[in-house]
Amino acid sequence: MHLKLSKSGKKFFFITLCTEGREKTLSRINDDATIALMPAGEAIVNEWRAQHAKNAALTASNFVIMPDHVHLLLIVDYDKSPDFDIIDWIHNFTATTASGSSAAGATGGSGALPRPLALRWEPHFWLVLSFDSRQLSAIRRYIKLNPARALWKIRNPDRFIRRANIRHAVLDETRRWDALGDLTLIASPFIFPVRLTRKKTVEEHKAEIDKIIAKARHGAIPVSGFISPGEKEVLRRLKAEPLARFIKTLPHALPPRYDPSAEDSRELAAGRMLILSGFPQTVQHNGTIARSNCLLMNDLITAMCTRAATLK
Repeated sequence: MHLKLSKSGKKFFFITLCTEGREKTLSRINDDATIALMPAGEAIVNEWRAQHAKNAALTASNFVIMPDHVHLLLIVDYDKSPDFDIIDWIHNFTATTASGSSAAGATGGSGALPRPLALRWEPHFWLVLSFDSRQLSAIRRYIKLNPARALWKIRNPDRFIRRANIRHAVLDETRRWDALGDLTLIASPFIFPVRLTRKKTVEEHKAEIDKIIAKARHGAIPVSGFISPGEKEVLRRLKAEPLARFIKTLPHALPPRYDPSAEDSRELAAGRMLILSGFPQTVQHNGTIARSNCLLMNDLITAMCTRAATLK
């Protein structure tokens, strides 16, 4: 595997490593969403914190040790180490932590032999190169909220189960519908579409946004893709309303293994949100959102809300 990137300046690598078979050998999540490390997890932390001493070009930034995987944000200064290879680093990190030979903190003191660790890594890993400050902030937030998100899933498993091929009177029966969250939201006769054009600024949409939030406060349920800047502002304000509920639609298929954001996970766990897709599994999200999909999604939302009104 070879990555093509400019080897100058600082680069931010978001790395996810999983234990073999997703064995929960690294930590436990406490009831307050704090992490209690097991010996293998302690060894990982010791090795992670030793990175700068091993290579001054490396900064071990944000991290979290979950029961069966870890998230690491590694900052690399290529001006100090132009020959650094992130793939080699990952292989060395996994080999060192799995062998237990890393760190004094896991050995029982200076000069002591490494104690065996019940740690085996999956041979594959996930790697993301962050290109901008917004993405970097999202990664740091994802790492910080990961334990809480896992706890929400543990406590509310039914709200994180992907429901496939659901049927309801308000949904177009000729399409495939998949969902995640509280399915009772589509049964409300008070769902209404939210569609705010990109041609206007958030400020120009302010009066319309205020009306949408007022309706949500009184029990109506907005339905939207929440894609345009105005719609994103609606979503932000809805999440700030403790009693508001809403349906978020996707302009692509809902994958079998869907990983909602930390913010969406909070709303799913609270039963305030439904994630809904009317697209077949052949229409996957490949990094860009097709405008034609967005237009079709908006049409499906409008038709859905129209049917709901006739069932009142």
